Amino acid sequence: MSTDIATESRGRLARRLLSVARPVLAPLGISIVARLIALLLGVALFAIGGWVVASHGVGAPSWTIGRTAVVLIVISLIKALFRYLEQFSGHWVAFRSLALLRNYFYDRLEPQAPGRTEGEDSGDLLSRVTKDIDRIEVFFAHTLAPGLTAIIAPIIILVYQGSATSWWIALTLLPFLVLVGAAVPAWGVGRTDRAARVIRDRRGALAQHVTDSVQGVREVLAFNHQDARLSEMADIEGEIGARQQVSSRFVSARRGANQFLIAAAMVAVLAVGAWLCSRGSMSVGQLGLALGTTLGSFAPMLAVEDFSADLDQAFASARRVFSITEREPLVTDPDHPQECSGEGDVTIANVGFRYPSLVEDFQGGEPVRPQALRDVSLTFPAGRVSAVVGASGSGKSTVASLIERVWDPESGTITLDGVDIRDLTQQRLRDLVAFAPQRPYIFNDTVRANLLLARPDASDEQLLRVCRQVGLAEWLESEPDGLDTQVGEMGERLSGGQRQRVALARALVREAPVTILDEATSQLDGATEALVLAGIRQATRGRTLIVIAHRISTVMDADQIVVLDSGRVVESGTADELLRADGAFAALLAREPEVEPATLV
Repeated sequence: MSTDIATESRGRLARRLLSVARPVLAPLGISIVARLIALLLGVALFAIGGWVVASHGVGAPSWTIGRTAVVLIVISLIKALFRYLEQFSGHWVAFRSLALLRNYFYDRLEPQAPGRTEGEDSGDLLSRVTKDIDRIEVFFAHTLAPGLTAIIAPIIILVYQGSATSWWIALTLLPFLVLVGAAVPAWGVGRTDRAARVIRDRRGALAQHVTDSVQGVREVLAFNHQDARLSEMADIEGEIGARQQVSSRFVSARRGANQFLIAAAMVAVLAVGAWLCSRGSMSVGQLGLALGTTLGSFAPMLAVEDFSADLDQAFASARRVFSITEREPLVTDPDHPQECSGEGDVTIANVGFRYPSLVEDFQGGEPVRPQALRDVSLTFPAGRVSAVVGASGSGKSTVASLIERVWDPESGTITLDGVDIRDLTQQRLRDLVAFAPQRPYIFNDTVRANLLLARPDASDEQLLRVCRQVGLAEWLESEPDGLDTQVGEMGERLSGGQRQRVALARALVREAPVTILDEATSQLDGATEALVLAGIRQATRGRTLIVIAHRISTVMDADQIVVLDSGRVVESGTADELLRADGAFAALLAREPEVEPATLV
């Protein structure tokens, strides 16, 4: 969590929340006014009852009792109406605010992707945008109106109490209202706030644990790991339960203290009132009125304690939400974007790069991160097929990610048709560069929907053509629904190779000037991979194709092969040139025992 957000005061968090919800806050005034009227009418019910009982006693005339009953019924009905208006308008604002907050969360998260979001726990992220935002509903629906009326209503009540009975009564009641409305809710708030933060954090961890357990259920069962997973879940739940006990103890103590203070206030008002009556300064009827008003006056104050426990959770959730939304994107659009020709000529010049999230060691108090690329310079000519090869960790995928602008290089430049890609908008860059990763995400939808993601206006003919080019046509023909075949969650109905080919077809249907395949055929056998790559080369003819290869034998006919080692370019050229040099490329090729180098020249 961002340090600034983690230590931010509740006041600043409240201002952040109100800023997001500002477009729908106007009806909140209706809720506040309606609640204030309902609370004062509630006090009036107690006050009238106390006055009637004290003034007339049990032997009151029937007409007095009947008239009093009518008045009390009318007040109750009016109170119910204003209570309904308060609840309706307050919850309308709350739910509209939550919708705005979810949109805000996505709008702020989207520019951070994928640089900041890669490696995030998906279950925890989902918990923030759903459960944590749901918890913030308390702030909008049950805090703003009760909090304001807890300030306004007591002032009105004390002024009325003083003018209708005695100012001594008002002064006697005042400290009890302050204790119930301010002192008691503040009791232990630091500890309950810390407990709430841990609870929300561990609930996020629990959501991630459940997500992992469900998605990895086959592995859990295959390795008989059920008991261990349940034990881990129980440990997390134990931490949550321990913190909930901390909150519960303080909530119980506060509510017990409030009941004691209400009783003490009644005794104090009765004692002062009896003294005033004995002196002739107040009538018995006024004493009954004072007692009734006193009993009813605590309703707005008790609401503060009612929402304060839930408010701990709401602010803890707000911190978790804003710790994501307030992060600065690693990649931003330029203030004055440029345009490029779209021919597809990619040039990397003197590029150095370290992954921002990796920390290996500390030297002189500064983190030392491993360098993924070191002074890399190379060109991918427009309309040509280029391959990038190298051992695992050599920087191949990093090159692809930087061209796609997942991150920006620490030094050097990457240009597309002579324009620095940092001077292009991200939308324009993604129009120009299509990407197929090694581990693609396949949406729980149809094959058609997954392909149309790249080009919503593509026709069925275009979709079927790219499916033929990546070797999916035969499988689609065997499926009764063809392009409308459901692939299941994360493409579970597909094999690993089929998932990769769907991703390849998705990249091809974009028809972008530059297409990058980042080990996108790694789950295909050699023969199938060669056929699929042949179809891809046919589909991208005349456009730039960059292949990050895990199997060198399939890219031997590339126009250019670049060999990376430890983040540096160590060789480049055609396959024939590199084999004659008998260097790094020849050594890599020799590691593929099933391939006879002599047949590849």
